[in-house]
Amino acid sequence: MKLLTLALFLCLPLASSAESWYKWRGPAGDGISKEALPSSGSWPDDSLNPLWKNNVGTGFSSPVVHDGRLFLTGNANDRDTVYCLNIKNGKTVWKHTWDSKIWPYLYDGGPNATATIDGDAVYVLGRHGHFFKFEAATGKIHWQLDLHMDLKFKKPSWGFTSAPLVQDDCLFLNVGSHGIAINKATGKALWQSGDNDAAYATPEPVQLGDTGALIVFGPESCSAVIAETGKALWEIPWKTKYKVNAAQPIIAGNEMFLSSAYGFGGALFTISDKGAKEVWRNQAMENHFNTCVLIGEHLYGISGTTADKCLLKCIAWKTGKTLWQQKGVGMGSIIAAKDQLVVLTDRGELIFAPASPESFSPSYRTQILGGKCWTPPAIADGHLYARNSRGDVVAVKLP
Repeated sequence: MKLLTLALFLCLPLASSAESWYKWRGPAGDGISKEALPSSGSWPDDSLNPLWKNNVGTGFSSPVVHDGRLFLTGNANDRDTVYCLNIKNGKTVWKHTWDSKIWPYLYDGGPNATATIDGDAVYVLGRHGHFFKFEAATGKIHWQLDLHMDLKFKKPSWGFTSAPLVQDDCLFLNVGSHGIAINKATGKALWQSGDNDAAYATPEPVQLGDTGALIVFGPESCSAVIAETGKALWEIPWKTKYKVNAAQPIIAGNEMFLSSAYGFGGALFTISDKGAKEVWRNQAMENHFNTCVLIGEHLYGISGTTADKCLLKCIAWKTGKTLWQQKGVGMGSIIAAKDQLVVLTDRGELIFAPASPESFSPSYRTQILGGKCWTPPAIADGHLYARNSRGDVVAVKLP
C-alpha cells in the first residue's frame, strides 16, 4: 500500500462538485454542495415538481451521482438490489440482486450503507456484509467479499452501514474494533483491527501532524488510527445507549465534534497525533443517525430520537450554545448548498433556508415525497435526488 499523503486526505472530488455527489455526504464529505440556490425572496412561485420517479425497494442508502448515473440499494422479497439509474429519466441502466433478509428490527429494515463511486468503479455494501466492486457503466462484478462469512465480522444490530471510504489504492470500512483496510483492486484485506461489533458511521480521513489517519467512530469509543497500518493512535470512550454512534464525526482543522442521541449529546475536542482534549460537552445537539452540517462557526442539525420531539437546531461550534431551535422536521435530514440549508423532513417536505445563526427563516418549501424520509438527499448538476424508506426515489430540478 502506498503512503497516504496529505493531499489524498483533502478528499478532492472526481469531478467538479457541480457534476458529482459521488460518495456519502458529497464530494468533500461535509454534506455541502458548492452549487448556488436562489436568495431569499427570489424563488419561483410554482412548486418544484419531480422530473421522474422510480422505486428501488425498502432501504435507507443515500443517492450517489456521477457521470450520468445514480446508485441506490433496496430490498424486496428478502433480496437486496443495487440499482444504476439514468439521471435524466430515472430508468434502470443495470441492477444486481442477491439473497439478503430484510431484517426489520424496530424499523423498516433493508440496506443502509451508501455506495461509493470511484472513477469507473462503484463499491456497494449490503446489510449483512456482502461487499462488491462493480464496473459502474455495466454492473460487471470485479470482486465480491462477505464480511460476515469470509472475514468473521459480527453483524451489528442494525446491519453493516459504513459507506466505503476510498483513499489511494485502499478502501476503508468501519467494521471490527476500529476499521479495516481493503485493497480496492483485489478485494483482499490489508489490515483489520479485531472482531468487536461493527459500528455505523463511515471512517473520516484526517491529517494528524505528519500522519495520514482515520477517525473511526465505534460502538463504544472514537479512535484515531494510522491509515497505512491500522495502529491506534488514541481512543476516546463514548458509550451510548444501544451502541448507536451513527452520525459522522465533523472535523475542522484541529477540532472534532461528536454527537449521539438517547440523551447523550455532543462534545468538541481538539485533536492531534498525541490525543484528543475535550473543549466542551453538553446535550444541545443529539444526532441520532443524521449528521450536522458545519457552516462558518455554526452547526446545523436535527437533535432527538423520536419524531414528535426532534428539533432542527443551530448551535455555536466553539461553545455548544443553542442559538435557535425549530419543531416540525421529525427525524429528517439536512445538507446544504453553499450557505443555504436543505432540509428534508421525515414526511418528505423539502425546505430551503439561509444558514443563519439568527433564526430559521425558510425561503421555500414543497412536498416531494411521502412515507418515511430519513435519508439525506444529494445535489448534483442542478438537481436534487431523494428517496424514502419504501424505495420511492425522485429527481427535482433546482432553480
